[in-house]
Amino acid sequence: MKIINDFFMSRNSRRGFTMIELLVVLAIIGLLVSLILVSLGSIKARSRDVRRVVDIDVFIKALNLYNNSFSVYPIYDGYITGEDPLSDALRNSSVLSSIPLDPTNKQVGSIIYKYDYFSDGTNFQIQYCMETDSVPNTNQGCGNYARP
Repeated sequence: MKIINDFFMSRNSRRGFTMIELLVVLAIIGLLVSLILVSLGSIKARSRDVRRVVDIDVFIKALNLYNNSFSVYPIYDGYITGEDPLSDALRNSSVLSSIPLDPTNKQVGSIIYKYDYFSDGTNFQIQYCMETDSVPNTNQGCGNYARP
Protein backbone atom coordinates (compact mmCIF):
# COMPACT_ATOMS: atom_id res chain seq x y z
CA MET A 1 0.00 0.00 0.00
CA LYS A 2 2.86 2.33 0.80
CA ILE A 3 4.20 1.88 -2.71
CA ILE A 4 0.88 2.95 -4.28
CA ASN A 5 0.63 6.00 -2.01
CA ASP A 6 4.18 6.94 -2.80
CA PHE A 7 3.45 6.62 -6.49
CA PHE A 8 0.47 8.98 -6.41
CA MET A 9 1.84 11.45 -3.90
CA SER A 10 5.46 11.70 -4.98
CA ARG A 11 7.06 15.10 -5.24
CA ASN A 12 7.50 14.68 -8.94
CA SER A 13 3.80 14.16 -9.62
CA ARG A 14 1.78 17.09 -10.98
CA ARG A 15 -0.68 18.82 -8.67
CA GLY A 16 -2.69 20.84 -11.20
CA PHE A 17 -2.75 22.10 -14.72
CA THR A 18 0.08 23.77 -16.54
CA MET A 19 -0.31 27.33 -17.77
CA ILE A 20 -0.47 26.15 -21.39
CA GLU A 21 -3.32 23.75 -20.63
CA LEU A 22 -5.28 26.51 -18.91
CA LEU A 23 -4.71 28.91 -21.83
CA VAL A 24 -5.86 26.30 -24.35
CA VAL A 25 -9.04 25.63 -22.37
CA LEU A 26 -9.75 29.37 -22.04
CA ALA A 27 -9.19 29.88 -25.77
CA ILE A 28 -11.65 27.09 -26.61
CA ILE A 29 -14.25 28.52 -24.22
CA GLY A 30 -13.77 32.00 -25.70
CA LEU A 31 -14.24 30.65 -29.22
CA LEU A 32 -17.44 28.84 -28.26
CA VAL A 33 -18.85 31.94 -26.52
CA SER A 34 -18.12 34.13 -29.54
CA LEU A 35 -19.82 31.65 -31.89
CA ILE A 36 -22.89 31.59 -29.66
CA LEU A 37 -23.06 35.40 -29.50
CA VAL A 38 -22.80 35.72 -33.27
CA SER A 39 -25.58 33.19 -33.83
CA LEU A 40 -27.79 34.91 -31.23
CA GLY A 41 -27.41 38.21 -33.09
CA SER A 42 -28.68 36.69 -36.32
CA ILE A 43 -31.53 34.96 -34.49
CA LYS A 44 -32.60 38.30 -32.97
CA ALA A 45 -32.50 39.98 -36.40
CA ARG A 46 -34.67 37.24 -37.90
CA SER A 47 -37.18 37.51 -35.05
CA ARG A 48 -37.41 41.29 -35.57
CA ASP A 49 -38.06 40.67 -39.27
CA VAL A 50 -40.85 38.20 -38.48
CA ARG A 51 -42.40 40.76 -36.14
CA ARG A 52 -42.25 43.38 -38.92
CA VAL A 53 -44.16 41.09 -41.27
CA VAL A 54 -46.78 40.41 -38.59
CA ASP A 55 -47.09 44.14 -37.81
CA ILE A 56 -47.63 44.97 -41.49
CA ASP A 57 -50.31 42.28 -41.69
CA VAL A 58 -52.01 43.86 -38.65
CA PHE A 59 -51.90 47.27 -40.37
CA ILE A 60 -53.36 45.88 -43.60
CA LYS A 61 -56.27 44.28 -41.74
CA ALA A 62 -56.86 47.40 -39.62
CA LEU A 63 -56.76 49.69 -42.65
CA ASN A 64 -59.21 47.48 -44.52
CA LEU A 65 -61.56 47.53 -41.51
CA TYR A 66 -61.24 51.32 -41.41
CA ASN A 67 -62.01 51.47 -45.13
CA ASN A 68 -65.08 49.25 -44.67
CA SER A 69 -66.40 51.64 -42.02
CA PHE A 70 -65.53 55.00 -43.64
CA SER A 71 -65.10 54.12 -47.35
CA VAL A 72 -61.68 55.79 -47.34
CA TYR A 73 -58.22 55.04 -46.03
CA PRO A 74 -56.69 57.51 -43.55
CA ILE A 75 -54.84 60.18 -45.52
CA TYR A 76 -51.27 60.57 -44.31
CA ASP A 77 -47.74 60.55 -45.69
CA GLY A 78 -44.96 59.84 -43.20
CA TYR A 79 -43.55 57.53 -40.56
CA ILE A 80 -45.85 55.67 -38.20
CA THR A 81 -44.83 56.87 -34.73
CA GLY A 82 -47.90 56.16 -32.63
CA GLU A 83 -48.59 59.91 -32.38
CA ASP A 84 -49.20 60.60 -36.07
CA PRO A 85 -52.57 61.25 -37.82
CA LEU A 86 -52.77 57.62 -39.03
CA SER A 87 -52.30 56.25 -35.52
CA ASP A 88 -54.87 58.70 -34.15
CA ALA A 89 -57.39 57.75 -36.85
CA LEU A 90 -56.99 54.00 -36.21
CA ARG A 91 -57.24 54.42 -32.42
CA ASN A 92 -60.18 56.85 -32.54
CA SER A 93 -62.14 54.52 -34.82
CA SER A 94 -61.46 51.61 -32.41
CA VAL A 95 -59.85 49.60 -35.21
CA LEU A 96 -56.57 49.30 -33.24
CA SER A 97 -56.13 49.93 -29.55
CA SER A 98 -52.33 50.02 -29.75
CA ILE A 99 -50.24 50.92 -32.77
CA PRO A 100 -47.45 48.48 -33.65
CA LEU A 101 -44.09 50.16 -34.19
CA ASP A 102 -40.99 48.75 -35.84
CA PRO A 103 -39.03 46.64 -33.31
CA THR A 104 -35.92 48.78 -33.85
CA ASN A 105 -37.82 52.05 -34.47
CA LYS A 106 -34.75 54.17 -35.13
CA GLN A 107 -32.13 54.96 -37.72
CA VAL A 108 -29.21 52.51 -37.81
CA GLY A 109 -26.49 53.79 -40.09
CA SER A 110 -28.18 54.89 -43.28
CA ILE A 111 -31.27 52.68 -42.78
CA ILE A 112 -34.35 54.03 -41.02
CA TYR A 113 -36.15 51.16 -39.32
CA LYS A 114 -39.62 52.71 -39.13
CA TYR A 115 -42.85 51.94 -40.94
CA ASP A 116 -43.53 54.52 -43.65
CA TYR A 117 -47.17 55.02 -44.68
CA PHE A 118 -48.66 56.79 -47.66
CA SER A 119 -52.31 57.09 -48.65
CA ASP A 120 -54.31 59.44 -50.81
CA GLY A 121 -57.54 57.99 -49.40
CA THR A 122 -58.20 55.48 -52.18
CA ASN A 123 -55.10 53.27 -51.83
CA PHE A 124 -52.26 52.92 -49.36
CA GLN A 125 -48.67 51.75 -49.18
CA ILE A 126 -46.55 50.81 -46.19
CA GLN A 127 -42.82 50.64 -46.68
CA TYR A 128 -40.61 48.80 -44.23
CA CYS A 129 -37.00 47.61 -43.97
CA MET A 130 -35.81 44.06 -43.27
CA GLU A 131 -32.51 43.12 -41.63
CA THR A 132 -32.28 39.66 -43.24
CA ASP A 133 -33.75 37.77 -46.17
CA SER A 134 -34.93 34.88 -43.98
CA VAL A 135 -38.67 35.67 -44.23
CA PRO A 136 -40.33 34.34 -47.41
CA ASN A 137 -41.50 36.92 -49.98
CA THR A 138 -39.37 39.69 -48.49
CA ASN A 139 -35.95 41.06 -49.31
CA GLN A 140 -33.19 42.31 -47.06
CA GLY A 141 -33.10 46.09 -46.92
CA CYS A 142 -35.79 48.67 -47.59
CA GLY A 143 -38.30 48.72 -50.39
CA ASN A 144 -40.70 46.09 -49.09
CA TYR A 145 -44.17 47.45 -49.78
CA ALA A 146 -47.48 46.30 -48.42
CA ARG A 147 -50.56 47.04 -50.46
CA PRO A 148 -54.17 46.05 -49.89
